[in-house]
Amino acid sequence: MAAKLPLIARKNIRDEYEAKKGELLERIKEYTGEEYEFIVDFQEKIYPNVDSSQSYQTESPGSIAFSTYEGLADRLKMITEEGDDQLVKDFFNEVVSSRKIDILIEPIEPYTACRVRDGVLELVFKTGNYGTNNWYLTERLINNLDEAYAETNKGELPLESRKSWQTDFVAKKDELEAAIAEELLGTKVTLVADPVAIWRTATEEFDKLKKKDRDTINLESIRRNMGSAVHSYFDGLRSQLNYKFKQDDMMVEAFLEAAPSKEVRFELVPALTTPNKTYNEALFADDAFVIRTTPQQWWTNSGYACDEIDSLL
Repeated sequence: MAAKLPLIARKNIRDEYEAKKGELLERIKEYTGEEYEFIVDFQEKIYPNVDSSQSYQTESPGSIAFSTYEGLADRLKMITEEGDDQLVKDFFNEVVSSRKIDILIEPIEPYTACRVRDGVLELVFKTGNYGTNNWYLTERLINNLDEAYAETNKGELPLESRKSWQTDFVAKKDELEAAIAEELLGTKVTLVADPVAIWRTATEEFDKLKKKDRDTINLESIRRNMGSAVHSYFDGLRSQLNYKFKQDDMMVEAFLEAAPSKEVRFELVPALTTPNKTYNEALFADDAFVIRTTPQQWWTNSGYACDEIDSLL
């Protein structure tokens, strides 16, 4: 058992942490909708690992803990949009299933780390650096949550992808469909893409690669920019319709006859099937117009994926 903490440290913990932590727990409840618990153990896990030559660490362990938890509360305020983003709230609560948040000091390489283990959110300082960069400890919180989620949900859609999908595609889908309908003389088509299928294809193809070849698939870009990228492929169709069709009724009629379902689909596939196509391909299949690319060519020349649309008719 560790030695009893010095009076100055115990007083700091009482006055600057215990007396004030309730306000942070209330904020975290506001942003997540759930009751959370701080489980920092000053006696056994913090004080034995502080730098004894640094008075701030030895005399103000409570102040540092409060500031660290406050940084987390501020981060949650931002990523949940003050509790209004239900998608982020639900994901955070799912990953941090224990509803517990700890502070630790360990011999890690960076000054700080943020991780989830056994459902506990852990805010970690490098040995001897308790309190260093604590305000930035959670700056990659969404990524940290995604990493923890992926450990037990391989192939499932990460939080950052879900956010991008909602913000950069779903929120803009109606407007883009209306713009495409204008090019098709008023006929509305439905834009169809499955973010879960996109991510699974990307991760499956990535896992097939040897380590030396894994830089050929930018998995980070697919995860972070899923909504923006898919929107750009569909917007590329709008642009090509404007350029190639020029609202010509015969061209529009031919397109609609070739895609009677009035669906335009985006698919991420392991390999293209159209000869002499490198970056992407467009074709009519299963009564729909389909735009395809591969994980290796993600978001490359997306505006030109449909540049031969007139020759397909």
